[in-house]
Amino acid sequence: MDGWELGKKLVEMFNAGHHDAITSELYSADIKSHEADGQVSEGLEALKQKYEWWEANFEVHGTTAKGPFPHGDDKFAVVFWMDTTDKSCGKRSQSEEVAVYEVKDGKIVEERFFYVLD
Repeated sequence: MDGWELGKKLVEMFNAGHHDAITSELYSADIKSHEADGQVSEGLEALKQKYEWWEANFEVHGTTAKGPFPHGDDKFAVVFWMDTTDKSCGKRSQSEEVAVYEVKDGKIVEERFFYVLD
């Protein structure tokens, strides 16, 4: 699959709530995930741990994904909107972030998230 096809599948799966399937079906075993604060997760196991941390620390009220926005055959971007509550302090907020994905050999090999740091 090229970036356009992977991007469409990612957005469809995300909006249908199939978040675990995205990781297992679309990501390379050697995935690198870059957060806006500089944190990097390398490999599927590290990525799963990052998502487990997220689920443990935030209550999710709603999410949507918009896109994909392709850039050639090997890159695409997706805009995510989230309505969450930080479990540690009870603060509810809505936010948007942009993720840029790189594709190689039909799998996502890198993702970079761009969002406002509080």
